[in-house]
Amino acid sequence: MIGRMFFCFLLLLTLHGCGGRPSVPTNPPLGIPLSEVCDRYHVTWEWDGVTQVVMLEYKGNKSKALVGSSTVLLGQQQITLSAPLRRDHSTIYVPEDFEAKVLAPFGVPLEGLSPIESTSRVHVIVIDAGHGGKDRGTIAGYGIDEKEVVLDVAKRLRELLEGAGIRVIMTRDTDDFISLPERTVIAARSKADLFVSVHVNSNPDHAVSGLLVYYLDSLERKDFYEEQRKENERTFLHSLIAKDSPTVLAIVTDMMESLKTSQSQRLAKLIIREGRQESGVKVRGDGIRLCRFFVVRNTLIPAVLVETGFLSNRQEHSKLGSPLYRQKLAEIIARGVLDYANE
Repeated sequence: MIGRMFFCFLLLLTLHGCGGRPSVPTNPPLGIPLSEVCDRYHVTWEWDGVTQVVMLEYKGNKSKALVGSSTVLLGQQQITLSAPLRRDHSTIYVPEDFEAKVLAPFGVPLEGLSPIESTSRVHVIVIDAGHGGKDRGTIAGYGIDEKEVVLDVAKRLRELLEGAGIRVIMTRDTDDFISLPERTVIAARSKADLFVSVHVNSNPDHAVSGLLVYYLDSLERKDFYEEQRKENERTFLHSLIAKDSPTVLAIVTDMMESLKTSQSQRLAKLIIREGRQESGVKVRGDGIRLCRFFVVRNTLIPAVLVETGFLSNRQEHSKLGSPLYRQKLAEIIARGVLDYANE
């Protein structure tokens, strides 16, 4: 029975142009070492040097692939990768969509994240994926839109934080246009502890690259009278104040602003610290920048805006198109948030 199933598996791959023993490229192939990916996510794998079959297992979920083929069998499902698995000497290489198409359906959790502690100061977070819909964001002329990259990173970040016990509210989780005022209203209504906005940068100087985190260190006098901020204050602070008094409201507003400034800076530093510890990710300079972005300025809780890289830089543009790299970015932000939460 087992022999018949294996024969059917090879027959299926043959129909996809993989008949016979696959050829092995003589030059180093493009892709990511399978061992690196599996070690990263603690997935068990074996490779049969005779049949060239790769077998993977994670918590009872099993998958099979054949070196030289782009077809992967995941349970009863057939998945087609963007490129075939390849071998150079004893190293198996997989294409960059392997993690998203094969490991994600496995339910592989992200490593290195500790759950929030009972004394954590963060239980709810708003994740804001920038742009969306008609607003493509940074394009940079290389065929990838900012709105797509940041939504993918934001979803990965949500999965990480929810896995650690934090409730996540997304300003958008589809390709929809959400105005800047709407994003701050979502934050005001959420009673969240943190606001994290995810973006991708651009610069006329294409040599500029690196991760940056922005925060607001102080409000100008005119900011206190900005209509959107006043509306958000009414929404957010009235849930915290029993007595509807302008004096009490002003005191609480001032207290909230002082807290926001110091804690936003702390969160920014922790995210950058995690970024410096992640191999393959560059941090630009000290990694911290001050800003007056609308969504940061008009939220009342600690808020940062993470620029995950520069689409205008060809090398970073290529990285930002990689599911594995986006996963790294999500992990950096998540670890920074959890470091902050459990301090």
